[in-house]
Amino acid sequence: MEINCKKIVAIIVVTVLAISGLVFIIPQKPLCAQSLEDELEQTKNEREETQEKIKEVTKQEKQYMVQVSETEEQLRIASVELGDLNAKLSNVKSEIDKTTIELVLKKQELQKIENELEDKVKVLNNRVASIYKNGKSSILEILLNTESFIEFVSRLKLMNVLAVQDGETIQVIKDKKNATLNIKKAIVDLREKEEEHKEKVERLVTQAEQKKSEVGGICGEMKSLLSRTRANKNALIQMEKQLEIRESEINRILESYKYGSAPSGKLMWPVAGTLTSGFGYRIHPIFRTRRFHSGIDLAAPYGTLVKAADGGQIIQAGYFGGYGYSILVYHGGGFATWYAHLSSINVSMSQFVQKGQVIGLVGATGWTTGPHLHFEVRINGNPQNPLGYLQ
Repeated sequence: MEINCKKIVAIIVVTVLAISGLVFIIPQKPLCAQSLEDELEQTKNEREETQEKIKEVTKQEKQYMVQVSETEEQLRIASVELGDLNAKLSNVKSEIDKTTIELVLKKQELQKIENELEDKVKVLNNRVASIYKNGKSSILEILLNTESFIEFVSRLKLMNVLAVQDGETIQVIKDKKNATLNIKKAIVDLREKEEEHKEKVERLVTQAEQKKSEVGGICGEMKSLLSRTRANKNALIQMEKQLEIRESEINRILESYKYGSAPSGKLMWPVAGTLTSGFGYRIHPIFRTRRFHSGIDLAAPYGTLVKAADGGQIIQAGYFGGYGYSILVYHGGGFATWYAHLSSINVSMSQFVQKGQVIGLVGATGWTTGPHLHFEVRINGNPQNPLGYLQ
């Protein structure tokens, strides 16, 4: 009632249980027809490959650390540049504010000049109008119509003064017009200059912001890569440690087969139940494929007592994938028995048990179709037909 590897002899339970502890990184795999020596060699190769991967990822980690450091420096420089440009932009805006005030003053000055110019033009216009009205009388006639020399001189002086005043008025008008044009041009130039400077700095600020954003994005990506690389490295380190434990456990099991002698008598039935599936190839009850069944299935009610088939030492006890809660008892001389799909385990690692001692309870943990005990007999890790050893 459980999954086994197809068309091969099963590996000894203790090794598989050792592997079952590697839930974090090393995937659990069902008992396979593989010798402990082959399993040990495979584990060593996997460990060596993992160590090489650790070296590679460590090298990659250092490269990412350098890249992160470089991008962080670039980000710092970009931030400084952006800060400087923002300061310049602030100064430009301040200058524009000053220019705005200056423009207001210039406009006020311009208005004053225009008013003065308007007054001068009125005076000149009045003068021209007066001359036009008296256009029939020449200046000479005006002077000759005087009754005395003194009056003549006075009129002559007056005419000269008026002429001078008119000339001055005309010159003032010209000067005021020139000043007006100059002020207007200065206002336009000053405004264009400040606006151009502002636009230039704003473009630089925008470029600096884009640069900072781009560098920040690259820096973030580098940090993300570094973080993932470190996570991979830590995972590989954990895998290497688990493989080391696995290798050590296989070596321990191989060493354990060198002591003690196999039981001389028959094994007792581990549970009071009904034989529902024998040893050998069968159609798997769950996966519906032809697979090798490395033990026998004994159906029994949930919670039925499971007893040690013979005296020995508990060398594995815990949960293992499709086998659920399982126990491996080593009896000596390479001889071991395996009890799977338990609902609970009543013994602990390295504990010595007597023949008939309760070691667990029937359950349905792992891949099963109902409560039963899966029981195996293994010699040097190779599955044997339990019916040939039970009394």
